Amino acid sequence: MDCFIPNKNTCKKVLIPPSKSYAQRAILAASLCEEAVLLSNLGKSADVCYFLTMSKQLGANHQAEQDGALLIQGFQNQRSPQLNAGESGLGLRLITSICAVLGSAYEIIGEGSLKQRPIVEFEHILTQIGVSCSTKNGYLPLHLQGRAKGGHIQIDGSSGSQYLTGLLMALPLAEDDSEIFVSALTSRPYIDITLSVLNEFGIHVEHDQYEHFKISGGQHYTRKRPYLIEGDYSGAANWMVFGALNEGIQIRGLNPATQQGDAAMLTVLSKAGVQFNWNQSGLDIQKSTVLPFDFDASECPDLFPALVVLAAAAKGQSKIKGANRLLHKESNRAAVLVEEFSSIGLNIEHIGDLLVIEGKGTLNSGSIHSHNDHRIAMAGAIAATLTPSGLTIVEAESVNKSYPNFWENWSSL
Repeated sequence: MDCFIPNKNTCKKVLIPPSKSYAQRAILAASLCEEAVLLSNLGKSADVCYFLTMSKQLGANHQAEQDGALLIQGFQNQRSPQLNAGESGLGLRLITSICAVLGSAYEIIGEGSLKQRPIVEFEHILTQIGVSCSTKNGYLPLHLQGRAKGGHIQIDGSSGSQYLTGLLMALPLAEDDSEIFVSALTSRPYIDITLSVLNEFGIHVEHDQYEHFKISGGQHYTRKRPYLIEGDYSGAANWMVFGALNEGIQIRGLNPATQQGDAAMLTVLSKAGVQFNWNQSGLDIQKSTVLPFDFDASECPDLFPALVVLAAAAKGQSKIKGANRLLHKESNRAAVLVEEFSSIGLNIEHIGDLLVIEGKGTLNSGSIHSHNDHRIAMAGAIAATLTPSGLTIVEAESVNKSYPNFWENWSSL
């Protein structure tokens, strides 16, 4: 699907969709509870929908409630030997570690870009806790055999936090205690999200500066109260930029005290001279003159597309560090950002671990191909407001992965 985006729009308010990072963790935690748990504000992103299916395949019962809430009760049905993670990298890491602890034989498959994302690290990690693991030359499908009882594990955290998150959620269920030794961990805020959800579901994990984690075995997931999924800062980042470039915007549904690393977007806005404030209605972004900025996005790589648009709006050079974290996203996001934004007149280069942008405050009209990457598609929509006559977004439906009502919000605003 292609989508033409006009160059200007007047925007007042937008309600942000729920965080799929929180939602997937909460679904898994609820699926591991013996009592029923009510989850609200789950949303309908593709990643969440796939994870709900995997929850059922693990034996959980689901019952739809009013206002879109979902009642989940775990360990009710027979588990399926095959699970489909869709295109969710987090979903794959979570479900694989859980299957390793629950035991038996499993095949885990995926779709689209997930089949091209390397997962050979599983073979190194799971064999340390006694689980047989094989991949297809380092890619899906993934086959597991055996049951992890806990133990000592060493992992390389330089490629991200998702492998660690899977282990942190799985090993409390193991028979024995576990210790995880992590080197060069990146994306630490996502571990804070994991630890927050674990705490909300009665699981205790100790750690020393994110390098050494101690996990007692034989724990039980439990929760007596409903659990509300908070709004997603990754999706909100696009509207923050939109508001700064146009007539301002009020963003609702965000938690000011969030653990989400992408809340660092507010730090970037301050660096770039964008005015904003919190009030009872949400976060107000004011139309502002955007200044060039330097920012290290290594801990929040999902912000890169929105940051590129913000840098394009500034007159001068901006530098965004952490570009090497973008190689194995839904696309090679660094290369796609350079290719697509260069095609509409932005001077942008990938130099080492940096994206270097020479902004001039405007972009050319034309076309941007999302490469089936939801964050490229959303950033392209915001970039359209810098053009004289708009942009065409190719594969605009890719937003369904995280923000299925993005285009509805755009139209309504």
